[in-house]
Amino acid sequence: MNFKSTFVLFGLLVFVGGCGTNQAPKEIAREPEYQPNLSTPGFFIDSHVHYVPTDEWENSFIEVYTKWNAMACIMINLGDLDRGLEFIKANPDRAIPYIQLEMDSPTVLEDIQNAYNRGCRGIGELITHLDKNYDDPSYDPIWGLAEKLGIPVLPHTGIRGPGFLSRLRPGYLGTISYKFPDLMIHAAHFGNPWYNEAGEVARRNKNIYFDLTGSSLLKKDNDPGFWKQFLWWTPYLGKSHMPADARPAFEKLVFGSDENPEYLEENIMRFNKMLDACEVSEASRKVIYYETMANILNIDVSKYLILKP
Repeated sequence: MNFKSTFVLFGLLVFVGGCGTNQAPKEIAREPEYQPNLSTPGFFIDSHVHYVPTDEWENSFIEVYTKWNAMACIMINLGDLDRGLEFIKANPDRAIPYIQLEMDSPTVLEDIQNAYNRGCRGIGELITHLDKNYDDPSYDPIWGLAEKLGIPVLPHTGIRGPGFLSRLRPGYLGTISYKFPDLMIHAAHFGNPWYNEAGEVARRNKNIYFDLTGSSLLKKDNDPGFWKQFLWWTPYLGKSHMPADARPAFEKLVFGSDENPEYLEENIMRFNKMLDACEVSEASRKVIYYETMANILNIDVSKYLILKP
């Protein structure tokens, strides 16, 4: 072995021998652990439930929502309205009727008025199936009638399936809010996947709220603090670039499940995991879980609240 080879070999031995000496073991970054949290304020309003006209579903709904001391906005298809309203009439302390219909039906305005006359207190879930955006002027009569009747609307936002995905973007709700400032909008799915757009629409429009139902909390289950980047403005209330009437960011959410009653507990757990990770206050949780929807629907919640000693 010549001198050059010996020198290189010696250098390698020194390098290898030095590896691992005087070095602290690297700590593996761990995701924060969130304990399962099923707490609620003692009463809540589920803003997004779809009615299924079967005895099994009706019995399950009453059992589950009575257990949780909760009410729900029940979306009833036009064809199921007779049975759905009978069910709700028998359970007025648990169910709030909404009419679900086709926005593009030639009788949509007549159907809304008829449903309102029969006791429906909201419209939803609304979806456009044509090659038109939500804020297309042809839909203005729908929003205008809801505003005139004083009932809220629940439009679908974001992904739904193959087809007109971009027609349901949350940004279009801003136009509707501007045209119809007294119309209360609690939209579905926080604009999935256009979360940034949904957050800014909520921040800038006092009559727009969102639920976080659907796949969003599932796909971000390992990153529940993800939502703070879109609902970011609480520390900046009252400062520059902030609407004078802006609310704490997470108070622009309302609780919803959008699933059958047997999955309510899972939805509460996922939702609370997000609230915990985003450090949402107890006061704001009351707003999210029931105060906003109670105000929108003029519900006196005093008889539902469980008083703690």
